[in-house]
Amino acid sequence: MPTLRIEVNDHTDVPLANASDFAVAAERAGIDGVGVHDHQGSGHDVFVRLTAMASATSQVTLFPSVTNPITRHPAVLAAAANSLAELAPGRIRLMLGSGDLATIAIGQRSATVAQMREATLAIRALLAGNGATLGNAILRKLTHVASTPPAVYINASSPRMLEAAGQVADGAYAMVGVHPDVLDWTRDHLRAGARRAGRALDDLPVAYGVPIYMGATRAEALKGMRAYAFSNIAKPRKVFATVMRELYPSLRVPNVADDLAMPDLATIADALGIVGTPRECGERFAAFVKASGVDHIVCRIFYTGADAMVALAALTTDVLPTTAARVAR
Repeated sequence: MPTLRIEVNDHTDVPLANASDFAVAAERAGIDGVGVHDHQGSGHDVFVRLTAMASATSQVTLFPSVTNPITRHPAVLAAAANSLAELAPGRIRLMLGSGDLATIAIGQRSATVAQMREATLAIRALLAGNGATLGNAILRKLTHVASTPPAVYINASSPRMLEAAGQVADGAYAMVGVHPDVLDWTRDHLRAGARRAGRALDDLPVAYGVPIYMGATRAEALKGMRAYAFSNIAKPRKVFATVMRELYPSLRVPNVADDLAMPDLATIADALGIVGTPRECGERFAAFVKASGVDHIVCRIFYTGADAMVALAALTTDVLPTTAARVAR
């Protein structure tokens, strides 16, 4: 039985002097990895924050969650990831997504599947000490290459992006929900992509994004998850939305999140993530791990009315299994 790897996204937005506090607390609590969002609108650069975290920790894996090849050129991303890998050997992963909020903020379109595939191949080649091509451009190899190059994962939630991850990335970061039917569809698409590269799905590391929304009551937790639940069900190209609309044809999806009725919200939320009081979330999380057989989870954590450090404390105290019990099935 493989050990269950549990990582968590850091959604704090604090002065750089405190940039490593969350990662230090997570490491002390036995968390395996910490990811940091790459939204330049915060005024804090993700790689500066990760550098501070790398200097203050010694065990946790660190990664942008997620960066993209539009606001940062792939060659620049390769150099940044390589620099972190020199500073924290064996503890760096590059999570690459299409951009979404980061690209919208500068008036650019998110990366296409083709751009993601090309960027991933180029970055992997550069991190391996080779030259690369990107469109018509020839990218020279890095002068200094870290002894332990970071793996490059593709963040994916649509069929085509999942297949791209299976085909060209070192691993996949699947943000698809927790419903068993959604997971089956996800694995089918990952498997199809992996097959094109001549490998099996078992050869592809997959990290599953699991949103965990907590509150003093389940109703409060559901309220806190409303916007996120709506954003996922309202995008028909996502595997999650496709499967949910087939499973629940009577599900009513309004035009705005505030109009999402509570019964529909509960249905969507429970298929998308773990929601409730910390104790309820602990029970639901344990049931999900046992039923799904996943061995790598990246938690997106929130506690209604509280900050990220409170959410982290509730996660490690009430939700996650103990280190000794962290087995995938």
